[in-house]
Amino acid sequence: MRVSIILYLIRGDFLLLLVVLLVCGLKSCSQGAAFLTPPRQPAGLSSDAIVDLARTRFGEKLLKDRVVVITGAAGGIGRQLCQVVIHELGGTVVALDRNVTGLELLRQECKRSYDDDDRLLLRRLDTIPTCHEDLSSVASSAQRIKETYPKIDVLINNAGMAYSADRPPGLSAHGHDLAFTVNYLSHFLLTEALLPCLGSDGRIVFMTSTYHWKVNGSELMVADKEEESKSKQTDNTNIMNGPMAYQGVPENQSPKHVERSYGNTKLAQIWQARTLCSKGVSAVCACPTWVGTGIGGEGSREMLERLAFPVDGAGITSAINAMLRTDEELRDVLNGDCIVANSRILEWLPTGLLTNRFFQKWRDGWTDACGLLLLLGQRFTHDSFIVQKSSPESYNQPLAMQALHDWSTREVTGRSALAVLKSPYRID
Repeated sequence: MRVSIILYLIRGDFLLLLVVLLVCGLKSCSQGAAFLTPPRQPAGLSSDAIVDLARTRFGEKLLKDRVVVITGAAGGIGRQLCQVVIHELGGTVVALDRNVTGLELLRQECKRSYDDDDRLLLRRLDTIPTCHEDLSSVASSAQRIKETYPKIDVLINNAGMAYSADRPPGLSAHGHDLAFTVNYLSHFLLTEALLPCLGSDGRIVFMTSTYHWKVNGSELMVADKEEESKSKQTDNTNIMNGPMAYQGVPENQSPKHVERSYGNTKLAQIWQARTLCSKGVSAVCACPTWVGTGIGGEGSREMLERLAFPVDGAGITSAINAMLRTDEELRDVLNGDCIVANSRILEWLPTGLLTNRFFQKWRDGWTDACGLLLLLGQRFTHDSFIVQKSSPESYNQPLAMQALHDWSTREVTGRSALAVLKSPYRID
């Protein structure tokens, strides 16, 4: 069994990791020996439960005549959500992914379900090849969606990546950090472009991560406009444009750039969601916890498929809840200090240590230890609906959030010549 994703995330602080494992192991043993003989994975929400949630939020027609845009739709969580929306809720899916073969396989699966009726399938599934590494590709897809669907009901920002042995750190099409572009900036662009099309009862879902606890937001701070202007008027790549987490030049990156990359992108997503919520948009963040997908590289897929939530079961519970729960049920999420979670492990752990200034130098190792514990113990603490506190830095820095939002708007507009961001209307 290969464990490259764990080894890649854990950097030092092994003593701390062993202490945490010992403490939690003793706690588990005190509750009985069941921990040593793992039960079956939780089943997740049943089809009937999903239908009931959709009926409560959208009425008897469920998602019929409604449009759901899903990124990262060719595999993993995105692919499973496509199946749920189309087959169980009767909605139309606009599926975005860079994997053209995967999109075609998704189409063929859906086609078989409709007795090869191409006309019906075309009304239910629209596949758009989209490379999130390239903002111009995302802008083009956003424009096509706006031209085809004047009103959308749900946008699920699901596509993502993490650096691993199979996918080492790299650069986007525009020469900046690949993970930051794929996970955050491309979705910022897509969200802002489609926002005018979002219906009055529409919702935006960000698939984020508990790993946002790893970072404190300092690497998401942006330079003032004068410094930003200098960086765009010179060929000197050592002049920073945007936050440290976005930089493609090692000299401009944090010494722990790779280890913190995923956490930074997920915190940035939460900041965008909270900025949208402050403007009256229903934007919800959800963490699927560990799921049996290839996000950590093919070398870790087998391990995750054995230990993590199955993608066709509990792995999509938080995403379904984020999409279908009512605003009232999600009020703590929409008010800005919680996310929809898939496990209660964090409620056991002294997360206050992560933000205590006396413990900051151990924050990376402590978060990695929590991540490993989450993988080992999430099946014991799964529930059908969990709303969980996010890190203090995810909601107590409004000026930094707005600064990142303003910089992101300028960056995606400049990089992709976005006319799609200029539409002034919103569908009611």
